[in-house]
Amino acid sequence: MPELPEVETIARDLSSVLLGQKVRKAEFLNSSIMENGGYLSANVLENKRLMAIGRRGKNLLFYFSENLAMVIHLKMTGRLILDKLGPDSDKHLHFHIQFENHRLYFYDVRKFGRIGIFEKQALKNHPRLSKLGPEPFAIDASEFARIIKNRNKAVKLILLDQQVVAGIGNIYADESLFDAGIRPDARPPRISVKRLKRLHKSVVKVLKKAISRRGSSVDDYLDGFGKSGQFQKLIKVYGRHGEDCPKCGTLLKRIVLGGRSSHYCPKCQH
Repeated sequence: MPELPEVETIARDLSSVLLGQKVRKAEFLNSSIMENGGYLSANVLENKRLMAIGRRGKNLLFYFSENLAMVIHLKMTGRLILDKLGPDSDKHLHFHIQFENHRLYFYDVRKFGRIGIFEKQALKNHPRLSKLGPEPFAIDASEFARIIKNRNKAVKLILLDQQVVAGIGNIYADESLFDAGIRPDARPPRISVKRLKRLHKSVVKVLKKAISRRGSSVDDYLDGFGKSGQFQKLIKVYGRHGEDCPKCGTLLKRIVLGGRSSHYCPKCQH
């Protein structure tokens, strides 16, 4: 699933091209991707001007004139691509917008992605957005440690909980915990505040580096221009169990937490 760096990259890509353009046509080709509660039809966007594109957690937010907004969650295999029809366009294309000078296509092989169109004021009650925790960049290390310290479950699962901190997924949780030297199954009540503050520093460091490398194309992710990200070349532990730790040479291990694979070094992380 695209995480914070991938969604941020797409938002920036699309902003660089589409801002200020009017919508000529917008159309759902598959109603199954319409988000529950997104009661407005696609044609309400026609002749509206795109004013801004943002991100909240793993969600893309499009703001149009006349107080309209569109929320897109890519889920597992969703892709937003500018001006480029994919090889299986008829089969996997589920939504598209024709702007004045460009087209935006939404593809999704598994059809788990969701798109909802709302009055802007309705976003404050959006069932997913309204429950999101703070952005990692929006809180300092002390606040991060306070939020996490007394939660008595594996720290990796806390990082993945979007109601605690928004935007972090499996890849960047593993990479951040490795950078901070903390095991994914460690419980915060037993982790010092100093180490939790260090974890916040690692989270911010890893996410910023991933954004600078335009995300990770580990599975299906492509940026807004249909190109692969590059951070996967810098991944140190995620998906690398059985390989040598890049720091100490110990074999990396894999455990399952909450049904998700977690990768770590048994020597460097404790």
